[in-house]
Amino acid sequence: MNDEVRETAHIKMRPSIVRKAHQEAKKQGKTLGRWLEDTIEEKLDREEKEPKQKRPARTGLFCGN
Repeated sequence: MNDEVRETAHIKMRPSIVRKAHQEAKKQGKTLGRWLEDTIEEKLDREEKEPKQKRPARTGLFCGN
C-alpha cells in the first residue's frame, strides 16, 4: 500500500466501461478508485516485465484539460 495522498482526478470514460469496472470493484470488495489504481499498477508492472517490443502507436488518445 502506498502512503501517497490521494487526489481527485477527472477522467472522461465511456459509461459502459465505468459500470463494468464498478461491478468488478464491488465483487472484490474495493472502491472503484482503489480497483482502478490496482488495475493500472498491475498493467504497468506487467508491461515493465515484458521484453521490450515495438508496440503499435495508439491514436485518438488525449490527456489534458
